[in-house]
Amino acid sequence: MPRRHPTRQRAAARRRPYGTEHVKDGRLSGSAHAAISLLEAWPGQVHGALVNWEREAHTRNPWSRHAYGCGIRECCGSPIDDRDLLELTIHRLPRRSAQELRALVHSMDARIMAKFPVRLDHYHRWWHTDFPWNYD
Repeated sequence: MPRRHPTRQRAAARRRPYGTEHVKDGRLSGSAHAAISLLEAWPGQVHGALVNWEREAHTRNPWSRHAYGCGIRECCGSPIDDRDLLELTIHRLPRRSAQELRALVHSMDARIMAKFPVRLDHYHRWWHTDFPWNYD
């Protein structure tokens, strides 16, 4: 009986089961998506946080809270959790992939901070300060 070549065996072992493909939205390079997929606890985790943070950036009135999900922080998360995940991902990615994600996230940060009169750039984790999503 012919045996399988070791390279083919390893390739078969690396394949993901059906339905666990990682989300690619086109704003990041393929290498960035590949690096992110190695860090995610489940497929689409970082993409979900990015979409939620972008939703916060595009909210017209940040003081009016819209219900996204069930409203329970432990179940559906909050903007703080999403931004924390994005920050952790930025710090754990390789340099070039981190630069891509950082540029994307910082553009959203600038949009959020433009809505508030106080400049909070100098705080390390400014999204933990007095913001509307801290009152859920």
